[in-house]
Amino acid sequence: VTSSDGTYVFDGLPLGTYTLMETNPPNFVDVTDSDGPLSGGTNDDLDSKVLDLVLAPGEELTGVDFVDEELRTIGGQLLEDIDNDDEGDVVIPGSDVALLAPNGTIMASTTTDSDGSFEFTG
Repeated sequence: VTSSDGTYVFDGLPLGTYTLMETNPPNFVDVTDSDGPLSGGTNDDLDSKVLDLVLAPGEELTGVDFVDEELRTIGGQLLEDIDNDDEGDVVIPGSDVALLAPNGTIMASTTTDSDGSFEFTG
């Protein structure tokens, strides 16, 4: 368990090679950990592990950090402007809404609900 400032300590460990693993809090994802940024390699951050921590005699390892970020939400409501005043007047349920990546690829899609609302999280 981490302290209120996010630090943690494991005391009295024998010599050896260790793997440290963090479980992300709900609605958080890895950004980068002490072993490097998201890279997909052996020491990637896709699994919240820092691998191959070698503890030598008398050594203290510090700065073995995990960096997470909270998932974001994009949402809104689809409305029709029926009187040309640039204000939404009537909800439009059942319409498809897509979330596009910067390259134009569809990342996710949803359908507006009965009050015209939609939401993408993550």
